[in-house]
Amino acid sequence: MMIILGSVFFLAGGGLLAGKSFGRNMTGPFVMFLFVLGFFGLVIWSKKNWWAVMPGGIFLSGGVAAVLDILIPSSKVTGPVFLFLLAATFITIAILSKKSWWVMIPGGLFASIGLVAVFVNLFPHEDYAWLFNTIRWGFYTWVLFLGLAATFGTLWLMRATRPTGWAKYPAACLLVMAVLSFTLGSRFQEFCLATVLLVVGVILLLSIFTRKKEPENQ
Repeated sequence: MMIILGSVFFLAGGGLLAGKSFGRNMTGPFVMFLFVLGFFGLVIWSKKNWWAVMPGGIFLSGGVAAVLDILIPSSKVTGPVFLFLLAATFITIAILSKKSWWVMIPGGLFASIGLVAVFVNLFPHEDYAWLFNTIRWGFYTWVLFLGLAATFGTLWLMRATRPTGWAKYPAACLLVMAVLSFTLGSRFQEFCLATVLLVVGVILLLSIFTRKKEPENQ
C-alpha cells in the first residue's frame, strides 16, 4: 500500500515539475515515461513479469508520439514511430513468453501498417480509383500483404518451440496476394474477391493433400 501511495505522489510531483520546467504540454508525456520506467523495471527485475511489457509499451508509444507532436508539430514521423513502437511491444512479449506467440500477429500488423505509412510519406502516390461497393486498395497495398506474409512466415519458423506449423498457409496466401497486388496495380481491386477465394481454395487443397496421415490403430 505504501509503495502504491508513494508512486502516486512521485508521479504527481514529477508531472507538475515537468509542466513548470518544459510547459504544460510536457506533463502528460513525462507521467507516461514514469509509468514506462515502472513497468519496464518490473520486467528487468524478473522475466516472470513479462506481462508488464504491454502497458509499458503502450505508455512508451503514447509518450513518444506526444513528444513528437509537441516538438515537431508538422512532422510525418509521429504515426510510423507510434506504430513501430506498438509492434515492438507485441513482438517483445512473443519473445519473452512462448505461450503468447499469437501476439506476433498484431505486432506484424502494426509493423506492416507503419511500413505502409513510411512508404506513403517518402514516396507519395495517388490512390487508385474507388470501385463502387468494393474495398479501396491503395498503391502500397502490396507492402501490407508482404509484411503480413513475413509475419506468418516468422511464426512458421518458430514452429519448433511453438504450435505454429499452420502459419505457412496464411503466409503463402498473403505472399501470393502481395505479388498479385504489385503486378496488377489498380486492377487488383477488380479481381480481389475472386483472387482471395481462388488462393484460399488452393491453399486449403494443398493443406489437405500434404497433411500427414495418422497411423491406423491396430
